[in-house]
Amino acid sequence: MNNLSLYLLYTGMKQALHKMVFLLIPFVAGYGQNYVVTGENLVPNPSFEQTRACPKDADYIGGVVAWNLFPNFSADYFHRCANIYQTPEYQARFPLEFIQNFSVPNNMFGHQDARTGDAYAGVSFCYEALAVKLIRPLDKDSIYQVEFYVNLSDSSNVGTRYFGMYFSNSSVRVENDNRMQIAGFLLNEPPQVHNPRERYLIDTVNWMPVTGFYTAKGGEQYIAIGGFYSFHDSLVHYIRPNRALKKNYRSIEKVLGYYFVDDVSVVPYSVRWAPEPEKLYILDHVYFDFDLSALLPESYFELDKLVNYLQTHPNYRVTITGHTDNSGNETRNQPLSVERAKAVTDYLTDNGIEKERVQYKGAGSTQPIADNETKEGRDQNRRVEFRISNL
Repeated sequence: MNNLSLYLLYTGMKQALHKMVFLLIPFVAGYGQNYVVTGENLVPNPSFEQTRACPKDADYIGGVVAWNLFPNFSADYFHRCANIYQTPEYQARFPLEFIQNFSVPNNMFGHQDARTGDAYAGVSFCYEALAVKLIRPLDKDSIYQVEFYVNLSDSSNVGTRYFGMYFSNSSVRVENDNRMQIAGFLLNEPPQVHNPRERYLIDTVNWMPVTGFYTAKGGEQYIAIGGFYSFHDSLVHYIRPNRALKKNYRSIEKVLGYYFVDDVSVVPYSVRWAPEPEKLYILDHVYFDFDLSALLPESYFELDKLVNYLQTHPNYRVTITGHTDNSGNETRNQPLSVERAKAVTDYLTDNGIEKERVQYKGAGSTQPIADNETKEGRDQNRRVEFRISNL
């Protein structure tokens, strides 16, 4: 068995093991409580790890297990195993084989590591999209938590604010497929979950979350991810309008904007808030931009639950505590943790909670709950917590 076959076998076993562990251990948001219970992710192969082969060319998403269902639309695929094609040894062995670079982390669109695992997908903003059939249909009137992550490629000169997920009962058909005129991939109606319109997705370093909640009409079993609009200057933000592209970048992406996509999830969501007094809870899905304290709009749904709880329990007060990881120094981390806790506090009081019922403080990086030596650990340590108490 050659090295490539062994690598694919390894990644397949790793994915299977991850799935088994996930099914054995129920996921409970937060810790020390179960006020929100979520079930399994209904998206098969959510981080694009399972593939039939390593990508050698564009439009390979159809070779990824479960993806892509569009009959005449394309998307790209990137996997760490494709690095083997870029080695001098392989190229010397197959000198006449033309292989485009769809490796991880370095590829023809720039540099980006996978958010998790070894792989991710890629789409041009307005004429490519991703699609997958969910593991089972959605239940009528049930709430589902939606999340996926995007990163703007280094090759892009523009970024968009229009990116979302569309739910449907049957596989979506392309309304307009004219790539030469960049007409776009159009839907009969806009995606039900989308990036906030005031935020442009222009980060070429960090993975940006697109999150939301969807109340099912019943029977939806297909999702599509993309821009879903014809290209127009009003939809994009020009970040590098005069920059010449490197030779290995495809020229069309400087116009359209090219996005990597990873970690797609659609999870049943049961809102059963029953926080116990004097217990510590994490406010999941509260987001800030890097090194900033302004709340991002996708945080509002989570905070609205706390607002509603405090409104219906007037005899309780709440203490908000901000935390950071150990990146940087404590001279910055401590005030940043206070500023973020205050941002949450301001949201509560701006939405009707009396100021005397809300306190806030910051702990900087002094109270980690995970290993700061790993990215996953740092992600967990950057958090906002709350504690309910009697007045």
